[in-house]
Amino acid sequence: MTLQRLYGWLQASLPQAPQVAGIIPLLVQAVQLYRAGRYDACLAQIQFAFGVVTPGRPTVPLL
Repeated sequence: MTLQRLYGWLQASLPQAPQVAGIIPLLVQAVQLYRAGRYDACLAQIQFAFGVVTPGRPTVPLL
């Protein structure tokens, strides 16, 4: 569910803040971890990606 929400957030954010595209590789890795059944590592990767884009607040609120 979190990965789906992040995908929606990226779709909304990229036109307004193209700099957030830098987290796409991090999220691709999170999806790969999820598919491999490494759920704890996937969650850690998502949290890391959040930290990259939200040192303050996201440009577009998370959906």
